[in-house]
Amino acid sequence: MNTYEEINELVKMSQKGDKDSLEKLLDILKPLLISKCKHYFGYISEDLYQNGVIKSIELINNFDFTKNTKFLGYMKFMISCFYWDQKKDELNSKEVSVDFDDNQSKDVYVEDFSNIETLEALSVLNATEVKVIEKNLIQGHTLSEIAKQMDISCSWVKQVKSKAIKKLVKYYTLNYSI
Repeated sequence: MNTYEEINELVKMSQKGDKDSLEKLLDILKPLLISKCKHYFGYISEDLYQNGVIKSIELINNFDFTKNTKFLGYMKFMISCFYWDQKKDELNSKEVSVDFDDNQSKDVYVEDFSNIETLEALSVLNATEVKVIEKNLIQGHTLSEIAKQMDISCSWVKQVKSKAIKKLVKYYTLNYSI
């Protein structure tokens, strides 16, 4: 088991160019990458994992100890955001094969969520879920800020957001799948 001090030392050594420290750090982060892939995509693929490794290296090199942030908490949050963005990109556009008369398939770029009515999509959420989604994803408030504003716990806000996102994904999947 690695302590925070050991991990911080690996980060510092990695930032100085020590490849062995970077490799050890990536081994420590591997379960996080796999977990986040499975969480956002429902599966793990080599491409998703490697994209996470590349992002992790970038995050390790850019980590700033002067910001008084714990490295593992920073990585968990940033990797979550990274895979969430990847998932949004996947949902916003898909590449499909279309058969033409000459029996040759061609790849076609399809924007399948570009004309969705936002109000229609939000209608599947209750008022609390709409408020949390609006404040967090649209206005950019943190979950702890929303919790203070709504006078509820941060963990409850996180649950509400998670449930709302699942409802929206289900809505989009059922109504706008190709």
